[in-house]
Amino acid sequence: MRLEYISHSCFLIETGGLKIAFDPWITGSAYHGQWHLFPKSEDISQVEQADVILISHGHEDHLHHESLLRIQKDAHIFFPFQWRDGIQEYLRHLNFQYITEAVSFNTYTFGEIKITYLGYSLESVIVIESEGFVIVNINDALNSNHETAVNYLLEKIKSRWTKIDYLLSGWSGAGYFPNKVHYKTKDDIEVAKIREQYFADNFCRFTKYLQPEIAIAFAPRFVLLNDENRWINEIKFPRSNVNTYYKENFDPESEIKFPITYPGDYFIGKEFFPVSNYHLIDDMELYKKVDEIFSEEIVIANQKIIFSEFKMIELLDKLYFWINKNKTLYIDKVIEDAIFSIKLVDVEKNIFLNISSSKNDFIINRSNNSSKNDRLIITTKAELLLVNFGKMWGGDLMTIGYGIDVEVFEELSLEKNLDIVCVRLISRYPMIKDDLKNNKRRVLKYYFKNPSLTNLWITQKLRLRPYVNKYPFNERDHWITFNKCELCKVCKLPELDFATLEK
Repeated sequence: MRLEYISHSCFLIETGGLKIAFDPWITGSAYHGQWHLFPKSEDISQVEQADVILISHGHEDHLHHESLLRIQKDAHIFFPFQWRDGIQEYLRHLNFQYITEAVSFNTYTFGEIKITYLGYSLESVIVIESEGFVIVNINDALNSNHETAVNYLLEKIKSRWTKIDYLLSGWSGAGYFPNKVHYKTKDDIEVAKIREQYFADNFCRFTKYLQPEIAIAFAPRFVLLNDENRWINEIKFPRSNVNTYYKENFDPESEIKFPITYPGDYFIGKEFFPVSNYHLIDDMELYKKVDEIFSEEIVIANQKIIFSEFKMIELLDKLYFWINKNKTLYIDKVIEDAIFSIKLVDVEKNIFLNISSSKNDFIINRSNNSSKNDRLIITTKAELLLVNFGKMWGGDLMTIGYGIDVEVFEELSLEKNLDIVCVRLISRYPMIKDDLKNNKRRVLKYYFKNPSLTNLWITQKLRLRPYVNKYPFNERDHWITFNKCELCKVCKLPELDFATLEK
């Protein structure tokens, strides 16, 4: 068996005479040009000729349109079965004919290879069994889900696969929170570094529980090129420290191997071949090469293109429609608190949209100033906001894509998680009530195939509706109002000297 790291979340497995690729984002950018692969893929030809493509979930950096266009159309695509339909139609539109929507906990045999998906909500763990090897790819599925779901999935994995050869896992954060939420007492860089440590700590916790022989922390591997976001590239927890961190805080006697992979590195059996030239550069020093590698892209990313007044009419119409559709997600008391402004950085005049609720609808007023009653201000581009309304999952462009900044004025607003409310109000996403209305049979099938996890997810959603994400395992306001020492205590993290760690 041969296992090669390609880029971001993409690995290529060659086994049983077949080529199998995970989550191929192998070329181009993602999230409307906001994410750029880094380090870039060395050789994608084998992925392009893959026999099997395993997609863990539908985020664009995993289900990547431009990359899928490059893959040969006889490939068999696996995607987790979900209550929302449309994936088969989309993949067939790309001329793929062999498509399996994998039901959780079912095992699918492809040649001599066994493939098992374990899904929660819209994400999933993928397990490969071949030639006596067990490869568990938890990618993004466990990093930031609530503790009950994470423990449930870990127990299921451990009970079914007692011996794991490879554990592949996400390592870092990907999304606007908490880095793009600002408050007067918050140290953005310090909190961002602790958040990265939190994800690294989770990786170590999963590793200790599952006890693989080899644990690979691999993603996200991308950079942001907008000037206001580039600081986020350089606050990652150094992967070079994972072995030391694990032994000091989890298991001092551990024999688990933690290889650092770059594009082109590969394993044969369990022997590691670190062939990438990036091994000559410290992992944190790598980000200093961004200016050199992405010189042209940086210029494009920071061009200021003025949004036209003609398009502003369309934007205001769509904003009014979606903000009033989305308000049904929350109870009236939550909506009453949603008084905020949107600051548009790519328009020439009246750069604020002041938003407040009346008895029946939200009201939107164009102004030169924010409102004195604002609970918070969301800063974004009018162009990005409009593109968001044109896509089924358009909200990802602003949240996962780092397309917004949120300035919150009162601690009470943070405790109420009004940043979630206001960002969700201006984002386009599909709604579960529409799925229940339009895809009843599919929703029921999903429920009966996944009763335990679905009940867990439904219970969480019902509890959260009045309180907006106040589930006991996810007190988000801590990340904005607590200092370093307090955050480490509440997250049960060792307090580190980041300056020393990064040398």
